[in-house]
Amino acid sequence: MENNLNKRNFINWYCWYATSEEIEKAEQTNKAAVNRLLDEYSFEIDKIKTVKSYYDNSSLPKGILPVVPPLGCF
Repeated sequence: MENNLNKRNFINWYCWYATSEEIEKAEQTNKAAVNRLLDEYSFEIDKIKTVKSYYDNSSLPKGILPVVPPLGCF
């Protein structure tokens, strides 16, 4: 359970909240851990980035988020 929570925390931080400067700082501080997490969760991160890209380029009114299935529901 704790591992799942850590996974969600990292993915949310990386995909939604962290600025590029924060990501660079994290990579400088602990490059091995960041790279390991990026490798481990690359599928989920790519999925979220695809949805974000679609949302940013769509004609949906801002504030209306597209439905994203929970991770691991394929």
